[in-house]
Amino acid sequence: MQDDRTLERLGALAGLAFVVLTLLATFLYPQQPRIDAAPATTLAWVHNHRAALEAGMILGIFGAGFFLWFAAHLRTVLKTERLGNLVYGSGIGVAVFGALGALPVGLLCLMDAQGGIQNGDVVRMLGASTQVLYAAGVIMTLVFVASAGAAMLRKELVSPWLGWVAMAVAVLNGIAIVTSMTFATYHGPGWAVPGWGAYLGFIFVVLVTSVSLARAPEATASRPSAMAAA
Repeated sequence: MQDDRTLERLGALAGLAFVVLTLLATFLYPQQPRIDAAPATTLAWVHNHRAALEAGMILGIFGAGFFLWFAAHLRTVLKTERLGNLVYGSGIGVAVFGALGALPVGLLCLMDAQGGIQNGDVVRMLGASTQVLYAAGVIMTLVFVASAGAAMLRKELVSPWLGWVAMAVAVLNGIAIVTSMTFATYHGPGWAVPGWGAYLGFIFVVLVTSVSLARAPEATASRPSAMAAA
């Protein structure tokens, strides 16, 4: 039993590790230039901050691994099997696209270290692909927070108030998908609000859930077996 509780606590704390690593990966360097910035501007950003960018990409990939662990833990906590599967499946998607999101900037860093990039179209393509990959990952985040929020509203996880927060975050993620896939130019700082709200809201939901489960005396719920349910 003690070993089981230790594993439960580690699984819960994996969410906290994800939050710390992801925040470091996000704010370790200045934000990427606007999507419509000149290739030379993007190249200068990569060249001037290459060490921080490389460190951020590495931290982000490790963070994705911890999030996968956290999502697997949540699957064992939830009583409703369908919600548990949704949380786990979407959590896999969040982790995968989180890791893939490091590839464009990682490639820019590698090419800069090898002597620079001569083709501006390559720079523009890699820079824009970060936004497209972000949108693909955000739909996974939307499903994750919505399914976790549904479990919270059913009082299977943390508290209903956090479930309502999770549902609001899901709406912000939906808006962020639309703007990320359609905005080819800069539309002003106001349109960044849904994106940052979706990101920080997701981080908040994971943080509170992780800490609450780690402090709980017993987190794992036993699901009814398929035979018993039949």
